[in-house]
Amino acid sequence: MTTYLRPGVYVQETLNPIQPVVGPSSNTVAAFLGANDRGPTTPTLVSSWSDYTTKFGTWNTSVGNDLPLALYTFFANNQSPVYVTRVVGSGASAATRSLNDRAGSPQPTLKVSANNVGAWGNTLNVTISDSATTGYFNLIVYFGGSAAANIVEQWTDITMVSSDARYALNVVNSNSQYITLVDLGSSSSGVTKNPSVLTNQALSTGANGASVTGTAIAGALPLYDVIPQSLVLNAPNYTDDTTVNALIAYAEGRGDVFVVVDGVADTVANQLTLAASYTNSSHAAVYYPQITIADPTVGVGAPKTATKTLGAGAAVIGLYAATDASRGVFKAPAGLQTRIATAVSVTPLSNSDLDTLNSSNPPVNAIRFISGSGIVVMGSRTLKSGYVDKYVPVRRTLIYLEKSLKDLTQFAIFEPNDARLWTRINATLNSFLTGFWTQGGLTGNTPAAAYFVKCDAETNPQSAIDNGIVNIQVGVALQRPAEFVVINIGQYSGGTTVTVA
Repeated sequence: MTTYLRPGVYVQETLNPIQPVVGPSSNTVAAFLGANDRGPTTPTLVSSWSDYTTKFGTWNTSVGNDLPLALYTFFANNQSPVYVTRVVGSGASAATRSLNDRAGSPQPTLKVSANNVGAWGNTLNVTISDSATTGYFNLIVYFGGSAAANIVEQWTDITMVSSDARYALNVVNSNSQYITLVDLGSSSSGVTKNPSVLTNQALSTGANGASVTGTAIAGALPLYDVIPQSLVLNAPNYTDDTTVNALIAYAEGRGDVFVVVDGVADTVANQLTLAASYTNSSHAAVYYPQITIADPTVGVGAPKTATKTLGAGAAVIGLYAATDASRGVFKAPAGLQTRIATAVSVTPLSNSDLDTLNSSNPPVNAIRFISGSGIVVMGSRTLKSGYVDKYVPVRRTLIYLEKSLKDLTQFAIFEPNDARLWTRINATLNSFLTGFWTQGGLTGNTPAAAYFVKCDAETNPQSAIDNGIVNIQVGVALQRPAEFVVINIGQYSGGTTVTVA
């Protein structure tokens, strides 16, 4: 902050007449939630598969592998960051161990807890040793055993003196991926407050709790309220109507969420019956059938027949993100270029199956093998039929535009509501929409044919101004995907078109 030493008038230039325009790509992030052995129970940003395994572990032994397999297939198809939330059942608890200090009459001084709930924490061991620096101690964390190969973290030269720069809680809690420390308030001081030397003491009482139900999944959805970006959401392998409809209700309530629903391992008829029980919404789409991948949970040298069959939702979201980055939200994430990486086979669908999936009310998007392209997504319809937003890219474009326009006009709150503000709003939104049209996001040969923005005295009469309201009218010409390519062929001979019988 500038310091002014003498009275006077000071001028600072800021040349920024128009609000910064959001980027041409969708400000959307993928989000997953489901059961897992280990990991944070709040939305956690994960940047890669290795980052996921660091924060959530690899393959599960207590619960199914739906969540890690979903993340595995997502990152195989795209490398953009995602939010992951581990959902736990009632009764889950974190493993802990209380350590005593070094006083003549020992008192509890330090509690070591697993970073998050679950029986996984019972496989954590801790060792306390004296540091080479007088007055400090070392803390070693083991995971899955007590051998040197099981050491996952080492914290050296730490102390229980809270005024010290190496205070154990400050050093460990902000950095550890495995444990959290709590000062138990020992009345001892100095070196005697440090925990006693001990070797390979296991944490205990960690519990997984009850099985994770659809109700628990639905109850975890509000945790995503704190995420400012729009979301593409998937709960791997949760396909029952109660859970899916809860996801859709959350998406519609927020307005900036799109739900991708896994297909089921069942017949086309039963998949369509299940889809008909979902809410008729343009904020969700179903992808069928499931895909088969080489089983990543088995070790090197496993038989070639070791495969896993799972819902394609996470892989499809990966294709959403890849299409957003390369083209934009207005491009349907479907077609011969949307090959699903890791997929080695998929249940073949007959022409009749394909016709039924696409034309049913609601429709279900097909995944199929096409020679020369591989296993690709060949559908881009939402659960809502009969309206322009029946297409996935139309709804996602609307989500993107609504959020972008909202973000771009935040500056207008509490500004004087007059012609200068209206001019600024018009300039800001016109600049953004022109860029989006240039990218290909809107149809029309000219900007005037693609959109309009109106914020003036006509849309803002004195009555609106008196009530603190600024009205902005925006119209956009949305792109629709070319779903059917129809070619009419006639025989051409000597300048005459001959009808072919």
